[in-house]
Formats: sequence, structure tokens, C-alpha cells
Amino acid sequence: MRTLLAVVLGSSLGLAQEFEAASVKPAAPAVSGRMMIMMRGGPGTPDPERINYANVSLKSLLTLAFDVKEHQVSGPDWLNSERFDITATMAPGTTKAQFHAMLQKLLADRFKLTLHREKKELPAFVLTVGKKGPKMTQSEEEPAKKDDAKEPDEPLPPPGMGRGGRGNMTLGKDGFPEMPVGRRGGPSIFMMRGKAKLTAERMTMAEFVDQIERFLTRPVVDQTELTGKYDFVLYFAPDMSAVMGGRGGAPPPPGGGGRGEIAGGGDDSETGPTIFVAVQEQLGLKLESQKATVDVLVIDHMEKAPTEN
Repeated sequence: MRTLLAVVLGSSLGLAQEFEAASVKPAAPAVSGRMMIMMRGGPGTPDPERINYANVSLKSLLTLAFDVKEHQVSGPDWLNSERFDITATMAPGTTKAQFHAMLQKLLADRFKLTLHREKKELPAFVLTVGKKGPKMTQSEEEPAKKDDAKEPDEPLPPPGMGRGGRGNMTLGKDGFPEMPVGRRGGPSIFMMRGKAKLTAERMTMAEFVDQIERFLTRPVVDQTELTGKYDFVLYFAPDMSAVMGGRGGAPPPPGGGGRGEIAGGGDDSETGPTIFVAVQEQLGLKLESQKATVDVLVIDHMEKAPTEN
């Protein structure tokens, strides 16, 4: 069934929900095939009243604005290839829902976006528990915070960014940077030397699906029926064509929210198990190819070039 969506932002989203100021410019061409993608700021981050995006694709903006995943956006191929630098400011106290509405209005105003919702049957991967059960460790209950507990005076350092950018992080025995003691707030993913390491703390299966979908060209449907939270580490060899190609090369959305952080670096030729083998051997789960019905945003119209600021 086709459902029209009010992208022009009438009363359903509120005419007042727009950025105080916003700049949208085409990103500079990549140099020597290298590109740095950045999405910083916004509600839920240390800079909640401002966003600063660099080399962000239109598909990434659509997924963030409408709170969907990349496989739920159907449109022209250039949604992945056309990239933009965006800065915008918003009023203090802006919520994530209001921020999403502001992004929707920005896309409608600057790119003349119109779209509708449909349900489509798509190729997918189904996540289930293996015959011998899960191998993950169930998380312990978090101790209640004392009233007099104090937050650290200084913010915790950011994750390293591969070679030459690890900051004060040290390498562990596995060759990957170690997260600073006490750093919490979501999973971490490091990609180095053709391998990836996903470290999970108190992760639900829904959150795990969000993480592994970044490394796959199809959506993942959770059918494990596991309702707990788990601690584990997963090592695998990522399919970089899926990370940077078929999925649009999107970095984690800003604001954390359990979606994790990625750091990358290194180009050595070491290999490891595929994510399918790793999930089965290390976690006791299975990823199998099937079809699934999902909600999809279908782009009816969108301009490649934004209107002037």
C-alpha cells in the first residue's frame, strides 16, 4: 500500500521546527580517492545546538531525518554519490524528534524533496540462535547510582582513528586500540589491517542488528527471541564494498544513542573470518539469507543541487 508523506512539513510536523541558520554546500571532490566523512553535533551530543557535517551523502541525511535504515530508502543511485557539507544551528533544548523534523524541512526546502512510504519484500538476512545456543555472556545488572555520585570533571577522550590518530589509546594483544577505562555509552568498532573488532557492552539483539547491518548489503531481521543484554567481542573481516559502496558509506549517526562509534585505519592484507562465520563460531548465532517485508521510503522527487543558502 502506498502512503503519502507530508515532506513539505505542514501542520503534521510544525512550521516552526526549522534551523535558526543552515548552510548546505556541495563537498569538495575527494583527493587521491580519499574522503573523510564527519557527522558531529546535534541533540544528545556535547554540542547539542549545532551540527557540522562533512562529505555526508543524501542517503545518510535521509536515514537520519526520517529515523530509518539505508535499505529503507529507495531512490536514484546518486543519493550515495552526491555529498555535501552542512552546518546548522538550533535553539537550546531542541529534542531529537524536533531535530529530525528540522532535517526533513531542510531537505524539502533545499532539495525539493517529496516521497511516500511503501511496504516492499526485500532480500534480507535473518539472525537466529544456533543449535548449541548463544555463546555470549549475559550482562550483569548495572548498580544503581548513588545520589552523591559525581561525574568526571573532564570529558573522556574520543576513540582513536587508526594509525597516527589513536591519541592516548594503547594497543591490546589483539593489535587493536583499547578503549580507555571507564568509557561507556555504546559499542565500539575498530577496523584495521583488513579486520574489524566489535566490542559490545550491555548490548541488546536489536542494537547488535544495527551494528552488523553496516557491514552487509541487506537488512537484518532479528528472530533470536533473546531479550537480555550481552557482553562480547566479535572479530571478523569486513566486506569493504558493503561498508563504502552498497550501503552508502555512512558513518554512525551523531548523538550515540547506543549506535556506537567507528574508527578505521590500516590497509595491510591480513584476513579473518567473514561476518557470517564469525557470528556463528564466536557468538553461537546464525545469519541466513531470506526475504522480509519492510517499510520503505520511496523518493518521488529530489534535486541533485541544493538551492542557495
